[in-house]
Amino acid sequence: MILQELILQNFGPYHGSHRLDLRPTPEQPIILIGGLNGGGKTTLMDALRLVLYGQRAPIDRRRNLAYADFLAQCVNTQASPEAEAAIALEFERVLHISGIEKLGKIRIIRTWRRGTKDTLTVDLDGWPNEILTQTWDEQVEDWLPVGLSNLFLFDGEQVKALAEQETPPPNVISAIRAVLGLELVDRLAHDLTILVSRKKAELGDEATQQAFQALSRQIEQVETELPAAAATLADREAAFAVAATELQVAEDNFFASGGHITEQAASLKAQLKTQQTEIKVQTQVLQDLAASTLPLALVQDLLTQAAEQGQHEQAQQKAVIARDALTERDQRLLAVLNQLQLKPTQKQTIQAFLAQETAALSANASGEAWLQASDDALTQLHHLLHHQLAAEQQLAQSHLTQIQTLTTVVDALETKLAKAASPEDYDRLKSDRDRACLHRDECQFTLELHRRHYAELERDRQTLRKKLADYGSQAIDASKDNALLATAPRVQQTLIHFRQRLTEKKLGQLEQAITQYFLLLLHKSGLVHRVMVDAVTFRLDLYDTDGDPLPIQRLSAGEKQLLAIAFLWGLARVSGRQLPVAIDTPLGRLDSAHRRHLVDRYFPQASHQVILLSTDTEIRAEEVERLREQGAIAREYLLEYDPAHRQTTVKEGYFC
Repeated sequence: MILQELILQNFGPYHGSHRLDLRPTPEQPIILIGGLNGGGKTTLMDALRLVLYGQRAPIDRRRNLAYADFLAQCVNTQASPEAEAAIALEFERVLHISGIEKLGKIRIIRTWRRGTKDTLTVDLDGWPNEILTQTWDEQVEDWLPVGLSNLFLFDGEQVKALAEQETPPPNVISAIRAVLGLELVDRLAHDLTILVSRKKAELGDEATQQAFQALSRQIEQVETELPAAAATLADREAAFAVAATELQVAEDNFFASGGHITEQAASLKAQLKTQQTEIKVQTQVLQDLAASTLPLALVQDLLTQAAEQGQHEQAQQKAVIARDALTERDQRLLAVLNQLQLKPTQKQTIQAFLAQETAALSANASGEAWLQASDDALTQLHHLLHHQLAAEQQLAQSHLTQIQTLTTVVDALETKLAKAASPEDYDRLKSDRDRACLHRDECQFTLELHRRHYAELERDRQTLRKKLADYGSQAIDASKDNALLATAPRVQQTLIHFRQRLTEKKLGQLEQAITQYFLLLLHKSGLVHRVMVDAVTFRLDLYDTDGDPLPIQRLSAGEKQLLAIAFLWGLARVSGRQLPVAIDTPLGRLDSAHRRHLVDRYFPQASHQVILLSTDTEIRAEEVERLREQGAIAREYLLEYDPAHRQTTVKEGYFC
C-alpha cells in the first residue's frame, strides 16, 4: 500500500480544502511534515485513522464522545453551519480480481455535516465501487486491521507510554496476536467447538436441542457484549488517564501558585520567629563584647606601640639606676687604683674603660619618658594584646558567622512566605485539587468496576464454551460412526499443537527482529545481547553479553524509547504487510547520538513510505540536512497556524 494523496476539507484547524501529495519514490521514502505544537500534526494522524476506520478509529481525543458528537467537533469552527467536512485518502494497492493481480488506485471519501452521520464512498480507479463501499469495514480489516494500525500509525506519546509499561498495553497485545496469527487459530478452534456442539445437539432429543440452543444464545449474548465491554473499558482507561493528568496539572498549579506554602505557613512562621529570636540573642552577645575590651582591637597598632614604649621606659629606668650605682663604684675603684703603684698607661686604660661603660649607660638612660606606665599596667596591656583580644575577636567572628547563617535562613523563609498563595487563591487552588482528586478516584473506581465486568464476561464465555464443548457427550458415545465427531478431538489437539509451534516460530522471528533493530539504534553496542518476548504476557526481557538478565529499569529514558521503537519496528516487519508508516513527534527524550541513529538508520528504512510529523525542536535543521544528504526525503511540508483566524495552512517546504 502506498498513500498518494490526503485531502482535508473543513477538518479541525484546516479551513477550506487542503491537499497533501504523499507519494514517495523508491529511493526517497520520507514525507516530512513540520508544524509547531497545536498546528495540526495530530489532526493529520486522526484524519488518517478516521478516513480508514470511521467509527472504529482509535483516536485518543474522542474519549467518551459519541461518534456523531466527535464528528461535529471535528468540523472547522470558522466554517459556516451548513458547510461540509470531508477527508479523502487515495492509495495504491495490489488487488486480486478474478484471480488476476492488478495494481488499483483506491480513494476513500468520508463527508459529513454538523449533527449528521458520515457518508462513505470508495472509488476504484476513478469510479465509485459499490462493493468496496458496502464492504469497506471488512476490506480494510483484511488490508490493515485496526488492531495492527498502531504499528504503522503511532506517535511519540504512544512510544513513551509503551516504553514506561512493563507489559505491552492491550492494543499492542492485540497487534502481537494478529502478527503471530494466533487470532486465526483461536477463531478456528472456537468455530470447531461450535460446530461439534451443534452436531452433538442434533444427535440428542428435543429437550437436548432446546438446551443446546439456549446455551448457544447465552454464548452469542456474551460474545456480543464483550466488544462493547472492551470498548467501554478502553474508554474508562482513557478517562482515568485524563483524570490522572488533570489531577497532576491541579497539583502542579497548587504547588506553582504557593498553595503548599500556605499550608505550611504556621510552621514556617514559627521557624521564622525562632530564627529571628536566635539572631537577637547572638546580636546581644556581640553587643556585650562591644561593651568590653573588643573595641580596642580597632587601635591594636597604637596599643602595640604603647606597650613597646612602656618596655623602653622600663629599660631607661633600669639604665639610670645601674648608671648611678656603677658611678659610685667606679669612684671607689679609682681610689683603690691610686693607692696601687700602677704605670700611668695602665691607669689611663682603666679610666678610659670605665668612662666608656658610663657613657653607654648614660645613652641607654637618655630619652623622654612620656608614658610612665606602671608594671601592672604594662602586664595587663601585654595580656590584652597577646591573649584577650585574640580570644574575643575569634568569639565575635563565630557569633557573626552564626548571625549570617541565621539571616540567610530568615531571608529564605521570608521569601518562601512571600510566595504563599492568598487565602482566596488557596481556597480556589485547594478546591480545584480536591475536585480533581475526587474525579480521579471516581474514574479509578468506575474503571475497576468495568475491569471486573469485562473479566466476568470473559469467565462466563470460557465457562459457557466449556459447557458447549462438553455438551452431548452421551450423543457422541452413541454416534461413534459420525466422522466429524470422531475426528474433532484430534483436530482440536492438532490446533493446540499448531498454535504452540506457530507461537514459537513467530516469537523467534519477532525476537530476532527486535534485537537486530534495538542494537541498530543503540549507541552502546555492548549493552544488550538479546531481547526475548514472553510467550504469555509478551513482556520484553533483556539479556547482556554474559547471558544474565538485564532489568529494563537500568535503561535510560531514551534507551527505553528506542526499545519501544524497535518493538514496533519488529512487529511491523514480522507482520509481512507492506504498509506505510506515519510517526508523530518521534524524537522526544533522545540524546544527540540516539537522534543520529534514528535519523540515519530508522527513518529511511522503517518502510517504503515514511510520513514524519515533527516540530522544529525535534527534527531540527541538523537532522533535516542529514536526511537530505542521504537523499531520503521525497516531499516537505509546513503546517503554518494562524492564531488570529485559528486556521492552519499547508505550505511546501520544512521550517528550514
